Amino acid sequence: MAKKTAATSTDALSLSLTSRSARSGGVGRPAGQGVPGLSPLVRDTLQAQAYNKLREALMTGLIMPGRNLTLRATAEVMGTSPMPVRDAVRRLEIEHALVARSNRTLGVPEMTYASLIELREVRVALEGLAAEKAALLITADELDEVDRRYREMAAAAAVGDHGAYLRANWAFHSGVYRASRSELLVSIIEPTWMRIGPYVRLMLPDRASLIDSLGNHLRALEALRRHDPATARQAISRDIWESAEGLAKLLSARETPTGKRGAAQGSRPLLRQPAKRARSPR
Repeated sequence: MAKKTAATSTDALSLSLTSRSARSGGVGRPAGQGVPGLSPLVRDTLQAQAYNKLREALMTGLIMPGRNLTLRATAEVMGTSPMPVRDAVRRLEIEHALVARSNRTLGVPEMTYASLIELREVRVALEGLAAEKAALLITADELDEVDRRYREMAAAAAVGDHGAYLRANWAFHSGVYRASRSELLVSIIEPTWMRIGPYVRLMLPDRASLIDSLGNHLRALEALRRHDPATARQAISRDIWESAEGLAKLLSARETPTGKRGAAQGSRPLLRQPAKRARSPR
């Protein structure tokens, strides 16, 4: 059973991390009088790499709901010992990106209708603001990068390649938000993507939904080119709202008792499109 779990975990998390065949040992010697010796931070470096790889896997949907991960299998995929992975996982548990399960495995937190609605509202506020700021500050090089990511998304959507689409999708959004020049905003946005990333495949389940999602991304890209903050914010907000619509309906139906669905859904609003905002003066 342990071997089967490890194999499943390895398949679920196809990550690559360069393994280190040689590691420094002992404390570095002082380079000269008055200069303290420096020890190699091998373990800390591996822990940081493991943490960053797992974060990326969450944000790009590589770790999916219902999949079980084990420390040992994940460490084997990364080419390291379980210790750095254990430290990384502890950080992700504190950030509510992973949860421990009773069978000594790890997984993503279960999404409920209420948690999806709350997450959507937070993302609309934060990511909309970041897009608005980016429209005023983005450089030509950054625009080229966002444009390249959009073209990668379009190519992946055309052939229904979810993996390539989700990687390009995160890179597109990340490029926009980093162009806002707000480290604070980015540091708050990224944890929300660790929560929603594993569910994006459920939000965009087929080739048609991938293609449909391109429209808002193209509108956001064009708004960035025109340095139009209001339209950039609206396009990103609509992307968040529309992509969550299908999953919200699935969760609502799953949580509503049979025979009471109509009344229950009538008492909680389905996702409403964000109101159009007047274009800000330029």
